[in-house]
Amino acid sequence: MESETKHSTQATSSSEPLSRVSGKVWKSAKKPTHRSMMPKTLRRSFEQRIREARDHKALKQIEKGMKDDKEAKRQVHVAKIVERRKKREETERLAVQQEKMSLRKRMRVKRKELKSRAHAKH
Repeated sequence: MESETKHSTQATSSSEPLSRVSGKVWKSAKKPTHRSMMPKTLRRSFEQRIREARDHKALKQIEKGMKDDKEAKRQVHVAKIVERRKKREETERLAVQQEKMSLRKRMRVKRKELKSRAHAKH
């Protein structure tokens, strides 16, 4: 009996699972609700948990900063594209306006010529 208890304590300490598994593939692994019931391999001290939380928070801040930088660069790029598009539309509008003006001017000159020919015949 004594040998069995020694053997069983050695088996549990060396092959202690990290979490309890039901054996059914569709079930998720369950974790103990109380820290005192957790296996020693999963237990962490309060200071360790605080340190990990602080590190995680710092990492998230760095990540957020990187995302903000990336978004700012994207916004600058979008603004440049919009500005370029506006310039191109303005240039096209001016070209069309210039073409209309020259068309009007040609029509005016043509009318003048027709009038001068008509007066020349008389």
